[in-house]
Amino acid sequence: MEKTCDILVIGGGGSGLTAGCRAAALGKKVIVLEKDRKTLGGGMNMASTMRTFGSRWQKERELPDTTMLYLRNRMDETYWRIDRKLAAGVIRGTGKFFDFFEDLAPEKAADFDVGRYVFDDPADGPLGPQSGGHGPDAKKGSGRIFVETFSEKIPEMGGEILLDAVTEKLLTENGRIVGAVATVAGETVEIRCKAVILSCGAWIRNPEIVKKYYPLLSDAQPYMGESPHMNRNYTGDGLYLAEAAGALMDEENRTIRMMGPMTMCRSRVMSDMAATRYSIYINALGNRYICEGSQMRLGVFDSGSVQLEQPEGKVFVVFDDNTLARAIADGDDQPQPEVPMPNMAGHFPATLEEAHKEMEPALEKQDGVCFRADTVEELADKIGVDPQALRETVDAYNKNCAEGMDWDCFKPSDWLAPLNKAPYYAVKAGLGTDGAFGGIQVDEHMRVKAAAGGVIGGLYATGDICSGRFINMTGIKKQILNDMSFALSSGFIAGTAAAEYAE
Repeated sequence: MEKTCDILVIGGGGSGLTAGCRAAALGKKVIVLEKDRKTLGGGMNMASTMRTFGSRWQKERELPDTTMLYLRNRMDETYWRIDRKLAAGVIRGTGKFFDFFEDLAPEKAADFDVGRYVFDDPADGPLGPQSGGHGPDAKKGSGRIFVETFSEKIPEMGGEILLDAVTEKLLTENGRIVGAVATVAGETVEIRCKAVILSCGAWIRNPEIVKKYYPLLSDAQPYMGESPHMNRNYTGDGLYLAEAAGALMDEENRTIRMMGPMTMCRSRVMSDMAATRYSIYINALGNRYICEGSQMRLGVFDSGSVQLEQPEGKVFVVFDDNTLARAIADGDDQPQPEVPMPNMAGHFPATLEEAHKEMEPALEKQDGVCFRADTVEELADKIGVDPQALRETVDAYNKNCAEGMDWDCFKPSDWLAPLNKAPYYAVKAGLGTDGAFGGIQVDEHMRVKAAAGGVIGGLYATGDICSGRFINMTGIKKQILNDMSFALSSGFIAGTAAAEYAE
């Protein structure tokens, strides 16, 4: 089978649908190939908040413009290693994207509320359009609104979205991209076009690439749960397609962003003990490995990178009735994060008896997440840690508490409370990720750079597979723009540029 179009978009997630819808709105015939049996992608489907700069929506509401301050701060944090034209382009693109969305679906844009990106510092994070939240009255998340809108609009504007479509190779003539060959629902289809936009998502589910760039994650991945950021379709297809077409690939800054320790269990009390002053964090060897409350100081991402360095990424939060009682006594005086994060320390019940009652259903479930024992050694057996090692760790910690100085992990003296009153508890703290990023070098127009110099005619890339908006600092991702905002901005930019190229 053969098909023709102006713009071929490979990938039906957030950035691909944005690119396709933008090109279609500019009058181009668009085909979107999605390897899954539905569009929506992975993380975009769950995302709510974003960063927007300079949109008409913000100006009409007379919201403060923090664009220059934000850009200076992010460029400082990335040591000015980010290309300034790309940085300016993707930041400005966020506002242009929302203007486009407002023109396309004004009734939906009008329903957005003023708010900030979930991890933003009020000092420079922009107030802008947001949708989503938690609770029964929460609105649909921004990400889902966008992908659902674009999935509807592309066919309305004469485009096609082909599902169960795996792209096998790109077609080139005289150094320019002129199409692709794909398998669609088991049938080989050759699609001729004027430009291709690669929006294929991350490479977190490609064992070969993960092992090459993040061998520690390769060891830990079997123990990690499923999540939208671990989408089974994130196999790095776009990297292979781009490299075969002669793209300039980025080997230095490919990165995976970790999250942890994540204590999401059936008991709110047990989950919240991870954010108190008094619990201890141990690894699979039974040893403490960091000053507790790391999510509050470092943020859940950088703290997760430390967790990744533990054997198999396994971590447990350990506490007892004494430390639980101390957390309850603190009431609302719980540690607050030094970096912006969505989950603050929780509110504990008024009494130890109430806390026991709240924890009981989770402990009775025996699902391998929440544990209770009468002795430290018994607790160690239940969580699969050497009993002697955990006993020595607890004894050393209690000695530090008695002396008022934590010479092991340097916890503040007023955070020290011994673990000396049964029952003893442990919560398995999960290791998560919000994706794998980078690989394809692009310019400020999202044109794919060529290994031989210049750019590859007719080839664009968007979203997670693009390098350029972040640097990899010893495994830590330092970025100028968050993933969702970049996906939307880069998709808008690529759709605009590809449509102009196709003229």
